[in-house]
Amino acid sequence: MYLIVFAVLFFVVSLVFSMFGLGGGLVYVPLLFLSGFPVKTASILSLFAITLTSLTAFLTFLRSGRFDWKLAAVVDPPTDVMAFVGGYYANLLDENVLRVVLVVVILVAGLLMVKQPKSFRGFKGGRFTWERRFKDEVYTVNVPLVGLMTGLVGFFVGMVGVTGGVFKVPIMVLLCGVPMDIAVGTSSGMVFLTAIFGLAGHLTTAENYSFPFLVLIGLVCLVGGVLGAKFSLRVGRERLRVSYGILMFILAVWVTLKSLF
Repeated sequence: MYLIVFAVLFFVVSLVFSMFGLGGGLVYVPLLFLSGFPVKTASILSLFAITLTSLTAFLTFLRSGRFDWKLAAVVDPPTDVMAFVGGYYANLLDENVLRVVLVVVILVAGLLMVKQPKSFRGFKGGRFTWERRFKDEVYTVNVPLVGLMTGLVGFFVGMVGVTGGVFKVPIMVLLCGVPMDIAVGTSSGMVFLTAIFGLAGHLTTAENYSFPFLVLIGLVCLVGGVLGAKFSLRVGRERLRVSYGILMFILAVWVTLKSLF
């Protein structure tokens, strides 16, 4: 019976999060941990689910022309490098303080996504800006500012112990003026790379797992990733942006409840 429950939960999470180019680790790990899995096992199973979900979603977005690899090459590295630094200095601040800050940042980002101010619609030009022409779209990336913001995000989330994928889409949309569908497609590729490297690292010390359980997770996440990405492509950019903001509010509530209980 528990296999059916897990199948439904993992399918729903993979479907929803793949719509927005995210992994779902904020949900997978607590669900597995509360179900009795050790933290190490929960982390590996979560990364396995994220890898398969993001892989199918990424391939779907890639075929549709929504993945901008040059933009990913600018946005992703500072986050990854500073996440390592943040993890190294994770004991500098109290965990409860970090989680409060995390909730506040998620809420602010969600609010800005739902009600996007005109001043947050990208830069028009400047000395340190990069005008990116991708497909039929043109958007401007302030490279030093984006590097600073993604680096700060990476440092902070590295200290908290979560991925920074949930913040990359708002940074691309609000600071760079990237269309929502391209930001989501690009994020899916970055999530896949992060997840597969993380999973590879964990598997070096992995223990034996229930093969039927792994197969079940794999199948539902593959299907959920494809369906979520395809559904995302059919949703208008404006509705997708607002829905992303609503998801941010839900995640903020989730993180708060997880911290309390």
